[in-house]
This record gives sequence, structure tokens and C-alpha cells, in this order.
Amino acid sequence: MNQEKSVYPFCGLALSSFLALGCVFDVRDDVRPRPRPDVGSLTVQWTVSRQSEARACDRHSRGGADFELIIYRGSREVAREYARCEDFILTVDLPPDDYKAYATLVARGDDRPVTTTLPLEEIDIVRGADLNIDVDFPSTSFLR
Repeated sequence: MNQEKSVYPFCGLALSSFLALGCVFDVRDDVRPRPRPDVGSLTVQWTVSRQSEARACDRHSRGGADFELIIYRGSREVAREYARCEDFILTVDLPPDDYKAYATLVARGDDRPVTTTLPLEEIDIVRGADLNIDVDFPSTSFLR
């Protein structure tokens, strides 16, 4: 009986120590992953009528929208990436080269354009660097 009383607290202590080892959280909003050394990255940040709040996306898109970025090398499409309009940022890793891209807000779920398309020309991706581009979708860009 004495042996049982000493085993249970020891097992509980060992189990809690083991579980504590697996619970490590690193939550930081301001840290973006670094690009891999063999590629560069393109980060596009957007606003809706010069606002970066979720209500602006809903108000102008009438039901929710996603940000669509289509990237070309020459005439060949090399990437098509999506983010929720409310994210207001998207990063894409790319091999070093010259690109062009097109940014559009599309209807959530069916990819139908809800804005005019913004061309992003002369994108030069450099190994190990992050190129930042800011775009705005003014209220006049929304298709009615």
C-alpha cells in the first residue's frame, strides 16, 4: 500500500514534465519567414480604398473577396496565389529572374473578378531578398 502511494505522485510528476517539454509556442505577428537563400520573395500588401481593415473588404466586395496574384515569367504563368482580402499581405518565394504579375480581388468561392486587374510590371527578384509592393483597390475599381 505504501509503495502504491509513492508511485502515483512520481508518475504524475514524470508525465507532467514530459508534457511540458512538448508545449513551446512562439507567437509573433511581426515576424515573416525569411526567404530561402537560393530564392527571393515578392511581398504584396494591399488596401481597399486606402484602408486595411476587414470591414472595407466586406463593404466593397459585397460578400467577401480573395486576393488573387498571377505571376508570369515572360508569357508563361509560373504562380497563382490566393489570400483572404482581410489578410492584406501575401508573400511568394520565386527564383531570381524578371517577372510581371496581375493583382485582382475575386469573389470568394468562384474566382469571379470583383475589381479591375492591377498590372505589376518589372518585378526583379533577387536571391535572398524580399521585394515589397503596395497596391490599392479604390472604390472605383470595384465592378458593379
